[in-house]
Amino acid sequence: MAYQGSLSHIQALIIEDMAVQQTTLRGQLALLGITRVDVASNANDAYRLIRANRYGLIMCDFNLNHRTDGQQLFEHVREQGLLPADCLFFMITAESSYASVAATTEHHPDAYLLKPVTASDIEDRLKAMLEKRQALLPVSSRLAKSDLNGALQAADELIAQRNRWFMSALQLKGQTLLKLGRHEDAKAVYEQALEVRPDLLWARLGVARAHKAAGRFNEAHRLAQDIIESPEGEKMVAAYDVVAESQEASGDPLGALWTLRDASMVVPSTRRHRMVGESAYRNGDLDMAKQALGKAAKASRGTIVAQAQDDLLLAQTLVDIGEPSEALRVLQDAKNHYKDHPGFGATSLSLQAQVEMANGQPEQAEATLEKARASLGKGKADFATVALAKAELMAGNEEAGLALLGSAISADHENLRVKQMIAKALQDTGHEDKVSAVIESATASMQNMVTDARKLLRDSRIDDAVSIIENAAHEYPENTGVLLQAAQIQCMALRLKKRLDEPRIGTIRDHLDRLDKLLPGHDRVTMMRRYFRETLGTLDASSPQS
Repeated sequence: MAYQGSLSHIQALIIEDMAVQQTTLRGQLALLGITRVDVASNANDAYRLIRANRYGLIMCDFNLNHRTDGQQLFEHVREQGLLPADCLFFMITAESSYASVAATTEHHPDAYLLKPVTASDIEDRLKAMLEKRQALLPVSSRLAKSDLNGALQAADELIAQRNRWFMSALQLKGQTLLKLGRHEDAKAVYEQALEVRPDLLWARLGVARAHKAAGRFNEAHRLAQDIIESPEGEKMVAAYDVVAESQEASGDPLGALWTLRDASMVVPSTRRHRMVGESAYRNGDLDMAKQALGKAAKASRGTIVAQAQDDLLLAQTLVDIGEPSEALRVLQDAKNHYKDHPGFGATSLSLQAQVEMANGQPEQAEATLEKARASLGKGKADFATVALAKAELMAGNEEAGLALLGSAISADHENLRVKQMIAKALQDTGHEDKVSAVIESATASMQNMVTDARKLLRDSRIDDAVSIIENAAHEYPENTGVLLQAAQIQCMALRLKKRLDEPRIGTIRDHLDRLDKLLPGHDRVTMMRRYFRETLGTLDASSPQS
């Protein structure tokens, strides 16, 4: 039965750049009893309003006649968690092809309306979606609060009713199980859905993701590739992502690059161009990197989805190609937009020094390098550190450059992407003979620290093991491998001592929270959270779930 309640309680936001359309949509909402309505003319204004208010309905024009279209805005606010569980997002478009556009994306609006839109169109779609939202709210509201176990219980209760929301509840249950690290249970849920409807793309994709989470990368690759090669799934970019992630995890970064490039041709968004550009640079395909990063920087500049990294990596690509003057122009243009951006200044100085060395200005480069060194601070596993190291090597400061690259490895010794950039920096500066020594030496040093801690744990020297790994986590706070090991060793210490230790539990939570920021959505972090929950369960913990 369709939603029968009043709509007057809904606060709405209209995002539309045409004044006439704003007035029309406001009038149509008023006919439905919706009178609390805000209006934004562009994505930037809409973003500010969404951050400041809690809307029950957002109606957004797809073509905002600005660099950020409605779909990009929707994906951005959804990824940042700015849309409450009870908020409906409607896309308005004059393009009948939008349905295929929406189907390719990871994030779908709740509904789309084709122009010309009438009050009746809005009412019918709104009441239908309110009914669905209300039915699924027990699950979605708990997911919004990260109450995964509560969401799972609510999904099971809904599934047990065997009503019209059965498949939607199965989908939410599968997603929740993946977030809990229970990939085998998730796989079983998706397979249950496929028994009812073998053609369900989201269920087929869910099975592939479950295999990837379990480390069965070849099977995940095969299943996701099957989706891409099917007529109904050839534009499903989420399947391309599973393929690319599986390829990279299996040691095939070049294969991942070509998969990402194919995905960017399906959905040529700023985010997709950025992913291609970064992967192409790491793999040494500078022409592809230049093209993709140029598109990302041009399309996003001055918008809410702009990132300084696009211009910085584009400038580095141009230096490497042998176009230093063009690289300097990119940096100068970007400075106007990112002068207050943290990290932009230090990296820009490193790239400027590279340009000056390439232009035969060693004295000027040394002066710029001095500023870059003062701005950077401690080396990290990031592009800024590698860019400075590369400038040092180009200036003949071999010891300083190699030391910086070693610090980048130590900062996150399991980061394969940083290792790719370091190897490229050494090759570009004539130090390819040092690739193995620099990377393997720093990696071995960090691995030995972890090995020592685990050996002490096996010898029942629990406190000594914890001390070693926690010192490493303190020294290298962004080393994801060390943080994962620290969380695991602390959990093992809890199990061995067979008692709750609130300070230790707090330390584990801190490690996991930091890992979530460094590796958002990563399967290894998900599994470590699962191990932590199981540890607390083993000790019959009464504290809230992680």
